[in-house]
Amino acid sequence: MSTQPDHYATLHVSPDATAREITRAYRSLLRTHHPDTRQRADDGGTTSAADLQELHAIMQAYVVLSDPGKRAAYDRARRTPGSTGGTPVKVRFHRSGSTAPQREQSPLSFGPSRWDPSPRNLRSPRSNP
Repeated sequence: MSTQPDHYATLHVSPDATAREITRAYRSLLRTHHPDTRQRADDGGTTSAADLQELHAIMQAYVVLSDPGKRAAYDRARRTPGSTGGTPVKVRFHRSGSTAPQREQSPLSFGPSRWDPSPRNLRSPRSNP
């Protein structure tokens, strides 16, 4: 089951809607749901949390569907069942040429670097000419 909201249903448009249709639907819904512009007789000047959540969902749907890049990524995620919306990563496996079972190798370990002083590095800083 997808946890991703259906932005097309939120804006009441079809998935093949044009950018103009999406903008018109957004503006219409915004006018009817925004606390400053709606005309509800039973409102009494208060806005419930559910109204604000619905308004937030409308604005979020418009942000995703109005941007062509975000909309394409959203559509790809909708088509893929069980998708989390992540970006696929290419993975390479390096196999050895032999088919014989190999003994387990220890991971790479790095120790302190080895430094052999040369005569040039042994000079005292005061003896610079």
